[in-house]
Amino acid sequence: MGRQSTRHRYRTRREKNRSVGRIAKIVGIGLLVFLVLMIIKNWREWWAYYKTYFY
Repeated sequence: MGRQSTRHRYRTRREKNRSVGRIAKIVGIGLLVFLVLMIIKNWREWWAYYKTYFY
């Protein structure tokens, strides 16, 4: 039986999916926080837009 190379990290599909999911979750939460902060920063413009078109 051949010996596995120590230069590469062979990962299963589950391990790959777990790492990609974790990164996607971190990016998603960061994007959500950024959007909330932008809405808080520009709330007067957003409220004027809401009042004009939906109220």
